[in-house]
Amino acid sequence: MLFSCIACSPRINYHLNGGSRVRTGLENFVRWPARKYAGKKAVLVTNQSGFDFNLSQNITLLRKRGIKIETVLAPEHGVYGYMNDIDNRLSWYDRSISCKIYNLYRMNRYSLRLLFDRADFVIFDIQDMGMRCYTYITNLKDIVDALDGQDCELIVLDRPNPAGFLGVDGAYLEKRYTTQYVSAYPAPFLYGMTIGEAARYYRREFRPRVKLRVISMSGYRRGMLFSDMNLPWIPPSPNLPTYESAIVYTAVVLLEGTNLSLGRGTTKPFEYIGAPWIDPQTLCNALNELRLKNFMFKPVYFTPSSSKYAGSRCGGVQIFYTGGTFSPTEAAYRIISAIMKAYPYRASWVRFGPYYDIDALAGTDRFRVFIREGRQWKEYKKAIAPGIKAFRKKRRKALLCY
Repeated sequence: MLFSCIACSPRINYHLNGGSRVRTGLENFVRWPARKYAGKKAVLVTNQSGFDFNLSQNITLLRKRGIKIETVLAPEHGVYGYMNDIDNRLSWYDRSISCKIYNLYRMNRYSLRLLFDRADFVIFDIQDMGMRCYTYITNLKDIVDALDGQDCELIVLDRPNPAGFLGVDGAYLEKRYTTQYVSAYPAPFLYGMTIGEAARYYRREFRPRVKLRVISMSGYRRGMLFSDMNLPWIPPSPNLPTYESAIVYTAVVLLEGTNLSLGRGTTKPFEYIGAPWIDPQTLCNALNELRLKNFMFKPVYFTPSSSKYAGSRCGGVQIFYTGGTFSPTEAAYRIISAIMKAYPYRASWVRFGPYYDIDALAGTDRFRVFIREGRQWKEYKKAIAPGIKAFRKKRRKALLCY
């Protein structure tokens, strides 16, 4: 009954930091355009992030406008956002919101089309992170793919890109490293677009027959910090509890391709990194010697309760973000290079069969190969620059006036 209780709470009229605030696509949609869809049946793609500034749930707001919602598609971590592992169920009925929930991880293009055949339109309202490996962008791609050639309209309610101030960064995805979830959306590692712009870009480049409508935000400017938007931070996934952890996440998520713990199952996910065989002070010294202007490091011990080394004490560092813009790929490249140098016989890349996880995460094998060969960051940056340049040119017409 969590969603129902929050939805019934009194209207909140305050600004978290004072001054004006950003109005999301959800808020703008229910103010006027939603009335045109009254009486029609919608499939809603959402999770725990689908709330407005007053913490009213999207499904409640949309139903008040007369939109019929009986089906919800849930992404990774589920509709309530508490699951660390993938749910193996295909569907179930949720009495608290009076909807049948379908698990996007268990559905293919054919099953999605069968579902959409019974709806008048689809609404996508999920808080994204602006990163190719963050699976919600893959969910958006899957929805657009399934709607190709269908009469069903897709409405994307735009939300801020928390990592948007970092711009476009990292290698453009090479086709041979495309995977089902973490590397499916054809773009650089950080694509510098909101979820609405990402929908416009993908439709324009790959699925032009899809009927798409993006409801833009008000008061949003490209490059804003989320902390300046005067919106409540609702964790988009279990291991991003704060905005600071989300920023650090952009710089360390590529370490998922190594045999280090990233602090999952601790109070500081992604802010703690380490392993049982690491001496905290040794690693701290090595990373501070990098003189990364946006980060500082502190020696720490931690015991993760899930993922790598669950239940084992790990030595490592706590990462502190000190502000400003930076290249997440550069930070990851230099941090991993330093760890591989400090622990050449213990630190390693994680493999999945014949493949390396890092190649899918980075979108190329050059990230791993260049580090193995001891090459400098500037060499890798030069190697991936053409892909970034070509992407920037193609995405221009997809950008909204932010």
